[in-house]
Amino acid sequence: MLGITSKEWADFLESVKIAKNEISAGDTVWYRGQNNYNYYLLPSLLRYENGIDKETYLFKSFQKFGERIFERRKSEWETLFEMQHYGIPTRLLDWSETFGISLFFAAFYNNSSNLEEDAAIYLLNPTRLNGYSGKNKVYAIPRDENEYSYSNIYWKNIPFAPNAPISIEPIFINSRMLAQRGMFTVHDNSIEPIEIRFPNAIRKLKLPKTLIPAALEFLDLSNINEFTVYPDMGGIADFLRKSSGLVYRY
Repeated sequence: MLGITSKEWADFLESVKIAKNEISAGDTVWYRGQNNYNYYLLPSLLRYENGIDKETYLFKSFQKFGERIFERRKSEWETLFEMQHYGIPTRLLDWSETFGISLFFAAFYNNSSNLEEDAAIYLLNPTRLNGYSGKNKVYAIPRDENEYSYSNIYWKNIPFAPNAPISIEPIFINSRMLAQRGMFTVHDNSIEPIEIRFPNAIRKLKLPKTLIPAALEFLDLSNINEFTVYPDMGGIADFLRKSSGLVYRY
């Protein structure tokens, strides 16, 4: 079993460093982990054939039903962040400012799903990605909502029709977003892999299945687990079930 002292693990970390240097150009880099290398980056709404057609229905219905549970958000973007949090399909794709968080999503879920496939780590230069849309900054949401309106742009194409994903830096409206240092890309209607469309802004690295044990050891030493990634009751429950040493009777 390979550990974090192995040459293979060191080589993987070096490949992350090289990829970061290739795309950063002094800018911030975001990370995303996926448990299966064969998948490509696609937000949940675009995984449905009729997702775009159902977007306004999902949003307005969530607003209506959500008011019974929590206070209505003043910003459309905050409502969208809540939808993402509760698993409602959106055009948002999660990223993190922290490499360890992306490694958790790649390695932990590869292992817990008993996959035989390799995992993947993505690196993104959010500023460079936004350059494809003629933007020279990462939008801070909801502060920049007057300039970058969710419903106007994605439902009405006002003042422009999006032709590429756009990186946004959200406020942390819940504990998970804060713990995960969560960032988002907001996707246009294309389902073509963005690492193919925008190679100067994105890198995809393979985390070999053989290195998953080393990655899990790295996460353990870094105290990155279900509880620290999901600091709410759901995360606490998962952490206790898996760390308590319980043995199934059947």
